[in-house]
Amino acid sequence: MIELRNISKRFSDFCLKNISFSVGQGDYFILLGESGAGKSMLLETIAGLVHPESGSLIMEGIDITHQKIQKRKIGLVFQDHAVFPHMTVYQNIAYSLHGRKFSLKERRRGSAGLQNS
Repeated sequence: MIELRNISKRFSDFCLKNISFSVGQGDYFILLGESGAGKSMLLETIAGLVHPESGSLIMEGIDITHQKIQKRKIGLVFQDHAVFPHMTVYQNIAYSLHGRKFSLKERRRGSAGLQNS
């Protein structure tokens, strides 16, 4: 379960103010809004790319508001072209495994279906 409690963040002339909701394990949650409504900023806050000015983010009962990105175990896929255009799908996905303790064999085994993309 993930829970946002009164998350607030100001960026230039834009402000998220006291955003609260929770999503249970196995639930689907849809975040809808017009362009500029703050959907991306909210998702970036959950992922840890943006830090809220107030409020807290609770995951599985643990406050992760100030936890490093690497420890959150939350992924975010941007809607724009935030990939390396000169790489294949496999290479883009496997890129995140660089610097981790996975051998090339382990990386290839984990993404066998993507290697021809």
